[in-house]
Amino acid sequence: MRKAGFMFMTALGLLGPVCGFAQSSGDWLPQSGMKSPYSPLAVPTTLKPLPVSLTELLNKGFSVISTTEHAGAGILLTLVERKQTVLCVLAAPTPQTDQNVPTSRCWALN
Repeated sequence: MRKAGFMFMTALGLLGPVCGFAQSSGDWLPQSGMKSPYSPLAVPTTLKPLPVSLTELLNKGFSVISTTEHAGAGILLTLVERKQTVLCVLAAPTPQTDQNVPTSRCWALN
């Protein structure tokens, strides 16, 4: 029992410093317009609003491939189905406002 406790404490001691080396998930990509060989041009992209809910897309067979928080406005989800990619923002009910049901807004990328 003492050996297991010692190994656990040793593992925690070794893993603790690793957290300090992790990079933040800030904007690490080169900004558009910077004088850098890795800086991309800002190219107009079409976002076609979809008149369907996230629920309908999932029922049609779309799969969620990534999620992230969207500036406090909800969760940004990336969905794919065959060759179509869709972005959706899912907003939870907010007690401070009159929004009492979850809502979603979706856009097709292609």
